[in-house]
Order: sequence, then structure tokens, then C-alpha cells
Amino acid sequence: TGHNILIERHSLAETAKQFDLSEAQAAASLAASRELLFATRETRSRPHCDDKIVTAWNGLMISAFARAAQILDDPRYGVAATRAASFVRDNLYRNSDRTLLRSYRDGASTVEGFADDYAFLIQGLLDLYEATFKPQWVEWAVALQERQNELFWDDKEGGYFSTTDQAVDILLRSKESYDGAEPAPSSVAAINLMRLSQMLDRGDWRKRVEETLNAFASQLEKIPSATPQMLVALDWLRTPSMQIVIAGKPAATDTRILLQKVNSQFIPNKIVILADGGAGQKYFAEKVGFMKDVAPINGQATAHVCENFVCQLPTTDPAVLARMLVDPKMSADE
Repeated sequence: TGHNILIERHSLAETAKQFDLSEAQAAASLAASRELLFATRETRSRPHCDDKIVTAWNGLMISAFARAAQILDDPRYGVAATRAASFVRDNLYRNSDRTLLRSYRDGASTVEGFADDYAFLIQGLLDLYEATFKPQWVEWAVALQERQNELFWDDKEGGYFSTTDQAVDILLRSKESYDGAEPAPSSVAAINLMRLSQMLDRGDWRKRVEETLNAFASQLEKIPSATPQMLVALDWLRTPSMQIVIAGKPAATDTRILLQKVNSQFIPNKIVILADGGAGQKYFAEKVGFMKDVAPINGQATAHVCENFVCQLPTTDPAVLARMLVDPKMSADE
């Protein structure tokens, strides 16, 4: 008694009936009481507010907003993801040496990023590309992946340390392996590397996925439930992954319809690339020869469903695309 937090246990109608008041009188009494309570609370010291901006957590949120933009076909979420990515790029990225900083509050901190900052942000940028098809996000993801490899990769055993070898206050460099409330950096990095290897035909990065999985093989075998994200990477490595290339203008109605078909289905282990005939397609064409010749058919947005860039016949028909997504081996004329 005397130490509990006040709650509304009954509805307004029930409260009015209990005290023989009209609902308007009960509402007025409660409003006056709230003002008295608020005035008293304002005399107390406010609790501490943790309002710092953490790079890793923003990476996770960028992923969430970008995926929401795709699945819900709601551009507001894409705008939110883009704003967050732009803030991190402008305030928490040192372009001179491609290094992330850990956090921001009244300015960027001097603490350089950890492995999770890189892994989570790269994941967010790849999701943001598939929501907006702006190649700048893939380009930045590639730069960050290269930097993560330089700073955190274990050349002897494979996998990613959580900290760099420059951290003078760390006695032992550890590798997180538990995918808990936050996934382990190596788990997310393995998935990122699979996605990038499929997008850009990087066999060396696919090999790095294998080395990462080997580093955690014992834990995967003994307690796989502790590493669900690492299992996702293993599944991606062991099963055929799908490349879906849509040739068309980003804002065109027929392009959006094909993309809606793609986003309306749960398709694990896939990447989506837009061949826009412009800067975006040029970026990928420099890495993957197949992308040079992808174009709309008869002026209509066209979908190519591929495995390892070996593609079925292209289609402009959304219904045919939907069937091909269920069975990638089905040709467009079936």
C-alpha cells in the first residue's frame, strides 16, 4: 500500500456508476486528478533518457522498414529507411578510411564501430536496395563488407571477431555465436556474404561463408537452436538460391505489378535486382555479364527468374511470374 503505480482498473462507465456520477462528471474528475498528479510528478527528477543513436540498432531498423516497404507496398517505410541510412552515412561513417563509428549523441562518438555495426548495417543496406533499387546502397554495402573483412575477420579459424585487434583495453578477442535478442555478427555477415556473392558473382565471398560456417560447425552440430541465423546462412549455402531480375522503369506501373508479385510471396534465399536501363543496371552489368543484355520485351516490364544466373524464359505476364516463383524450373511458356 502506498507504493503501487496508479492504473485504470475499470471503464469510465463503470467508474461513473460506482460513484453515482454521469460519465461527463467522472471524466472531468479524472482529468482534474491527472493534472494534480502531473504537477506533482514534475517536481521530481526525471529518469535518465537513453537517446543515443547506435549504428547497429539503426541497421536492424533499416532492415525492418525496408522489408515493410516491400511487403506492404507502402513507400512511407522506404522513406523512413532511407532517412536512417542517410543519417548514418552522413554522421557515423568516416569516408576517408571506410570506417563506421559506434554511436551518435550531440555529435558522433569517437568509438569506432564493432562487428555488429558493420553486419547489421550491411544487411539493412541490402534490404534497402531491394526496396528502392538505388545502387548507391549496394555500393556502400560492398565498401562496408570489405572493411569488415579487414577489421574483424579471423584469418586462422574463420568467422568474425566482435572487436578489432587495435582495441587496447580488450584482453581477449571473442567471437559471438549466440543468436539471441540480437543475432551474432558472424551469422548476419554469412547471410550478407551469400547475398552479395549472388548479386555480384563473388565466388570468393561465397568461400568466406563456408569458412565462417566451418568456424562454428561444432556449435551448429551440438546446439543448433542457439544459432538460428547461422542456420539460415547454412540453408542458403546448401540450397539453390533464386535471382529475380526485373527489367523495367522503377516507377512504371507494369514494373510495380511484377514486383508486387515477387513481394507477395515468402521466398527465402532470393535476391531481387532491377535492370532499369540506367545507372543501376550499369553498376550490376560491370560485375555480372548477364545483366548487360537484360531488357524489357516489346516495351513491357519483364521478369527473369534464375538460379546462379541460369534463367528460365523471361515473362511479362504477372500470373506466369507467380507460377515461376513457386517452381523456378517451370518455363514461362508452360
